[in-house]
Amino acid sequence: MTEDRRDSYPHYRSHFLPRTREGWMATVSFVVLFLCTQPPIVFIVANRIELVVFGLPFLYVYLLVLYTALIAVLIWAARRGV
Repeated sequence: MTEDRRDSYPHYRSHFLPRTREGWMATVSFVVLFLCTQPPIVFIVANRIELVVFGLPFLYVYLLVLYTALIAVLIWAARRGV
């Protein structure tokens, strides 16, 4: 009897999962960009390069570009209504 009662309730999709293709693109791109800002990747890639770009160390420019891209993804998703 408990199985019948459980099946009678409506099933809703989780609101944590994106429902559109654009939502998936925004979510995946945000997660990938955010992973590029975390210590394992930053220590391996950006922290070892001793390049100076416009008077700033490469690490700062690397993080500035990635965080700007993260904000751009959020703005894009907000404008598209994802």
